[in-house]
Amino acid sequence: MGYTELSNSKDDDSTLARPNLWRENHGNFLLGIVGIIVVFGSSIIACRQARILPPSFPRNLINRDAEAEEAEFLAEASEQNRQVVTVRVLGAGSDEGVVRLAVYAGPTGFNDPLQALGTDSWKIRDGLCEGRFGIPGEVTEIAIAAYHDVNDNGKLDRNAIGIPSERYGFSRDARGITGPPSYADAVVTISDKPIEISIR
Repeated sequence: MGYTELSNSKDDDSTLARPNLWRENHGNFLLGIVGIIVVFGSSIIACRQARILPPSFPRNLINRDAEAEEAEFLAEASEQNRQVVTVRVLGAGSDEGVVRLAVYAGPTGFNDPLQALGTDSWKIRDGLCEGRFGIPGEVTEIAIAAYHDVNDNGKLDRNAIGIPSERYGFSRDARGITGPPSYADAVVTISDKPIEISIR
């Protein structure tokens, strides 16, 4: 059985020698892509440098009149018939995370944040957490529970046997023997005088 040549070698050589459209323009095509990337990148940098939005400054860098803020806060609390309570939480292990507080106005549901009069989270600076809030004028006593939510996951973490692994405390430095203290141990009476509560 003989071998038959299916193509003419002369035709193959001429085909290889003659460049097609891609071979003629692939360099231009790549240069075009690079040009588009450069133009796009330059436009992004130009927009950022133009500062279209007005600059914002961190609050702690702006000069603020502390006395005016204090007067404004007290005036607003007075208009709403609220007693101002100042709370200091001491003994945080670090400045990571936040301190979460829950304020209770009675023994029912004590230590259950869902039944609290109010809850809040405050930042820690140099191991100290301090803040103020107003409570309704009809409230005659409160108890506060606080804990250092180091990982900011919104809950008091516990170890394998159920003991809290994050620091916590209560008003009047109340302590429980086998669990949280009672409301009676943590309660603070509200009076007309400035109220300051420390939690360790």
